Amino acid sequence: MIKFQALMQAVHQSIHGAAQAVEQSGTKHINKFFDRIEKEGNTEKEKLKEQLSEAINNGDRALANELVAQLDNFEDDDDLLAEGEATYRPKMVAMAFPSQGPDGVDSTIVNVPLITLCPISSPRIKDVKFSADLEVTADNTEELFVAFRAPQVSGGDNTVTKDTTNTHIEICLVGHEPPEGLQKVIEGYEKALRAQIPG
Repeated sequence: MIKFQALMQAVHQSIHGAAQAVEQSGTKHINKFFDRIEKEGNTEKEKLKEQLSEAINNGDRALANELVAQLDNFEDDDDLLAEGEATYRPKMVAMAFPSQGPDGVDSTIVNVPLITLCPISSPRIKDVKFSADLEVTADNTEELFVAFRAPQVSGGDNTVTKDTTNTHIEICLVGHEPPEGLQKVIEGYEKALRAQIPG
């Protein structure tokens, strides 16, 4: 037997985990359709590292400690930059478009962002249904306990316990339009693409 509250917490955590998995499927578009451009090294930070190396070689412990503290601040700033100011470049495919020129039909090479060629849908959890046959009891402190009741089949003088489950969980996912921010990004790339296509 388990506490009823523990059962509800387990169900809630499972639903929360499913919701997080759905949320993470939205961020997969970044790695699928974009390449991250690595930042160039921070020259001021590099100077501090050189000064730290010199201070250590010279045995100047006070200066080395001061420089380490300054570098720690730079580490924090770099983490913030990595999360908030990362630069991404769209993955491209080159396509040849025919265009009418003075000497006949020419081909114009157009760089097409991959994100404009793929349909994108954002799944969301619509319904979660949980059903189970439970035996409910209470202890002397009136705390509820539950147990999963095993289905039994009676046949004549014998009662047979079937090895089967009496719990059913159903999670319904539905497709939705991508978030407004992603739609704006796609629209921007579509405009840039239309400007490249001749005719």
